[in-house]
Amino acid sequence: MLGDLTGIRNPIDYGKKTNQKLHQWAFAKIAELITYKAKALGIKVKVIDESYTSQTCPKCRNPKKPNNRNYTCKCGFKYHRDGVGAINIREKYLGHFGVPVVAEMGLARMTPPLGFRLQVPVASS
Repeated sequence: MLGDLTGIRNPIDYGKKTNQKLHQWAFAKIAELITYKAKALGIKVKVIDESYTSQTCPKCRNPKKPNNRNYTCKCGFKYHRDGVGAINIREKYLGHFGVPVVAEMGLARMTPPLGFRLQVPVASS
C-alpha cells in the first residue's frame, strides 16, 4: 500500500528552504521503484488515501490528534502514532475503516512497531 500524495506540493508555504526541499522530493520515482520491486516479487501495490489515519483511534474510532509521537485515546488505547496510522491504513485497504478494532490493553499490550528488511536473493549472471 502506498499513500496518495497527489497535490501534496500545491498548498506548500513553509519558507524558502523547506519549500525547496519538499519540491525536490521524488514522490513518483519512489512509488515507481516500490511498485517495480513489489511486482518482481508478485506483490500488488494499491494507493490508499492516508488522511486522518494517525488521528483516528483504531479501537473506538474517535478522532484525536496525537501528542508528540504517541497516540493516547480516552478509551484507553495507547500506541505509537505511526503504528496507529498503519493500523488504520490497513483497515482502509481491507474496507473495514470505521469498524472498531478489538484490542486488549493491559498486560497483553500491543508491541511497538518494528522495522524489517526484506532479503531478496539476487540472480547471478
